Amino acid sequence: MRLLFNQDWFEPISSEGNYESDFERLITTRAAPLFPGYHVIPFKIRVESEEGRRMPDLALVERRYRHWWVVEVEMAHHSLRGHVIPQVEVFARGKYGQEHCDYMAEKCGELDRVALTDMIKSAQPRVLVVVNQNVPDWIEPIRRLDGLVAIVEVFRSDKNQHILKIDGDYPTGGEDSVVTSCRLDTGFVRLLQVDSPAALSVANGEKVHIRFEGRLTDWSRMDASDRVWLIPSQRNPLTTNQEYLIVRESDGHLAFRKN
Repeated sequence: MRLLFNQDWFEPISSEGNYESDFERLITTRAAPLFPGYHVIPFKIRVESEEGRRMPDLALVERRYRHWWVVEVEMAHHSLRGHVIPQVEVFARGKYGQEHCDYMAEKCGELDRVALTDMIKSAQPRVLVVVNQNVPDWIEPIRRLDGLVAIVEVFRSDKNQHILKIDGDYPTGGEDSVVTSCRLDTGFVRLLQVDSPAALSVANGEKVHIRFEGRLTDWSRMDASDRVWLIPSQRNPLTTNQEYLIVRESDGHLAFRKN
């Protein structure tokens, strides 16, 4: 697959054709839009657990200090059992203390050291593995360790510019704000009845994009005298007899959540 952007073609970089250090540097420089709602901090410090001692790459600290993540940047050609899982096990079960707090505070001057210390004392981090290509066999073993796999595929142009194609699972920082509840109309299963249409900020006939299970779905608003529906532009991905919420996520996008 190739991408065309502003008259330039971008080609995918193979896993073997990219250094892990270059990939990690690219993730770090694009960290703010990749992880909204978080402080993104270099985290090159030893973590110990009963499984051994390892060094992660980044830490994500939720901006209200309610939770945090340890991030391992990986290449798709690395061994899951021999390389990736041993690191995830250490980070998921690691012992974190004042030295880790001091390290992050030194790397990021925006952090509140007192709040950071309290968070680390009370909250074990989860682990996020960021990989440069989709490796389906990684997802379930890492989920069993309460981790997530984020896919960031890199495309490069002849001018050495980069585009990132994002997929997989991502931490969400901050609370999602509920926009409205909704459900499929029992008489017309393609129609999604909306309880609070004014909160959508979409006029009759206009289109709206709403995430469902990590992917965008397209809908159009249709008004009647006593109710408002959303109509899917393509196949309806929702389940009948299920109540949903439309929420606004921390990055501003709308998304469906089961109620």
